[in-house]
Amino acid sequence: MSATTAATEDAVRGYRPVQKLVHWLTVTAVAAQFLVGYNLDLDDEGGEDCDPPGEDLSGGDTTDAFEDRLDRLEEACEARAGDYDMLGGGFDLAELHLFLGLSVLALGVLRPVVRRFAGLPPWSEHLSAGDRRLAGATEKALMLLLVVVPLSGLVLLGTGDDAWLPLHVAAHVTFFAALAAHLFTNLRPAVLRRML
Repeated sequence: MSATTAATEDAVRGYRPVQKLVHWLTVTAVAAQFLVGYNLDLDDEGGEDCDPPGEDLSGGDTTDAFEDRLDRLEEACEARAGDYDMLGGGFDLAELHLFLGLSVLALGVLRPVVRRFAGLPPWSEHLSAGDRRLAGATEKALMLLLVVVPLSGLVLLGTGDDAWLPLHVAAHVTFFAALAAHLFTNLRPAVLRRML
């Protein structure tokens, strides 16, 4: 078999460059989002959230609720843990968390579109039938959760109603369970190579 034929067969068995790009952009955005999100609610003493004492961020006027809640969250975090201006120009953790959430949501919507037009390569011969079922189920779950997690966060922020918090937290837990299953089936060199 010639080198050209082998390269062509590898290309057929692997993912297309646009699929790889969208996949790794999603991985990066999700990792950054969780890093920022989990640091957003920690103060210098490492345990309490950013709500200022005596202020309930879950109620109040619903006009401009989204901007109002974001502004109050930013003020609370700045008052309790100092200014998080990591990027300069007043772009703090709350705004970064919002930006990353919108990015993850956009990538979550884009992924099925890319998959529809680019198609999927054949299954890796290194996966058993059970691994294939698990991989298929976890990919679908992850793609759904890439929309549900940021959307539930936006609803939580936009409405100011903490009744949405259990959905947001449950979506996180489900995401991590699906991610663990995804990594279990795909972190084998022969399988991972298809996405590199």
